[in-house]
Amino acid sequence: MNSKLIVQSAGVVAVVIGITAFWLIGTDKDDMANTSSGDSMAGMNDPRAQNQGARQPLYWVAPMDANYRRDEPGLSPMGMPLIPVYEAGDTITVPASIQQNLGVRTAVVVRQDFTPIIDAVAYTGWDESGIEVLYTRAEGWLEVLNMASVGDSIQAGDVLYELFAPNLVSVQREYLTARESGNLTLTAVAKDRLRALGFTEEQVATLDRTSAVRNRLEVRARRDAVITHINVRSGNYVQPSTPIATLASLDKVWLETEVFESETSWIEVGRAAIVSFAAFPGEIWNTSIAYIYPNLEATTRSLRLRMIVDNADHRLRPNMFASVQIASKPRLNVLTVPREAVIRAGAGDRVISALGEGRFQPRVVRTGVVSGGRIEIISGLNEGEVVVTSGQFLLDSEANGEQAFARLSASDDGAESQAGINMDMPVVRSPNVQADSGANNSEVTDANSADPVFGTTGVVRQVVAGSTVTIAHQPVEALGWPSMTMAFQIPSQMNIGDLAVGDTVMFEFVQTAQGGYQLTMIMPQGDRQ
Repeated sequence: MNSKLIVQSAGVVAVVIGITAFWLIGTDKDDMANTSSGDSMAGMNDPRAQNQGARQPLYWVAPMDANYRRDEPGLSPMGMPLIPVYEAGDTITVPASIQQNLGVRTAVVVRQDFTPIIDAVAYTGWDESGIEVLYTRAEGWLEVLNMASVGDSIQAGDVLYELFAPNLVSVQREYLTARESGNLTLTAVAKDRLRALGFTEEQVATLDRTSAVRNRLEVRARRDAVITHINVRSGNYVQPSTPIATLASLDKVWLETEVFESETSWIEVGRAAIVSFAAFPGEIWNTSIAYIYPNLEATTRSLRLRMIVDNADHRLRPNMFASVQIASKPRLNVLTVPREAVIRAGAGDRVISALGEGRFQPRVVRTGVVSGGRIEIISGLNEGEVVVTSGQFLLDSEANGEQAFARLSASDDGAESQAGINMDMPVVRSPNVQADSGANNSEVTDANSADPVFGTTGVVRQVVAGSTVTIAHQPVEALGWPSMTMAFQIPSQMNIGDLAVGDTVMFEFVQTAQGGYQLTMIMPQGDRQ
């Protein structure tokens, strides 16, 4: 019983907060002028009649299944009354002092040239266009191998290895013999064989000049590079199919990044990009998109891009992470608002428009691209209008019919008089609650509760400590419920003791602002099933 007293005390606080919120955030003045408290009481049992003087619901949904929709009031598959959903766009009024307390800030809708910036993370890699794999042109033995380990740097002109191959000795002699014979055709054929087996023009010229046959063929590096793979060692017998080593250059590095599928239409080859590395704070590298890969990644639904960054000082190394900002195609003369002004929702985007004199109105908008702190508005707003950038979520929830109706529900007359609230204020009641105070055995009226309290008995089927109790309960006539099994929320301050599955209980509950149902009291009856 102590837990019941605690919950009842909390109910008194809820009355004061709920009714005060109704005063602070009122409905449209025209709607209030057309709706008297007497009309509200008269139409309490018919949601359509209640809103004839103000706004009409778009549709009705089940409290526990938003996908269950109907065009008129009724009961959900669980036997619960359907909740009306109204069109966003109702005007609400908030006093200036309350706006200050809520931290409401606004911004003007402006028209400007808009260049979306794509922020992405990239990683560096080898310049694959400059990777070179070394092979021999003849069978033989590696007499000398000057490449010691992976990662070593080599300079252009360095001797990489020396190959002894009997075939290379014989072609040199054939060339000298053809040259001495004076047969130009045979000489040309012999010289072509030398080139085909790996002799450079410089080595052929040396052979012409000296007429000295060399037993080893020296292979030199054609440019500066880094050794990335070594597949042989000194003394190995190699064939033309044997890869000796792989060389790559660090003069340039590839930078690869990915952008979202939704951003693919903004990019094109040649778009400028700015790159920064955590290893070099304060420094930036300017580059551009060099290549756009033809396919999207199937798992991430992203598109891969390649950029090339100059690296003459070799400070950048493969597999370094970088931050990239890509300037996409500019959009000229578009409407924009601060990004935080837009409320994202499953049914679409919307903003809260400030009409002046403390009046606010939700507006449905179509949004475009986002750049930094601003977002493009395709439709729904005009240049010069004012939108809310802070506090808009509270204002939006109060303007939404379904949410506001549950949250701003007033208490019964007895609770209003006890709280000392002006009795002339409009009374808003949930359409699924009986208006008159006639007693019936399924409704228990608690003078300390801001909402109607309902009660019945049932058998506990599941207990989730600190969360919910699932009860197979008897009918609740005041709500039109048949016998069924459903879960009830446990308030954080309620101690359910040793309540167990199978206990027969008597319990009371109220409807929450979110459409669920919360226990206010639960008492075992002694039987266990």
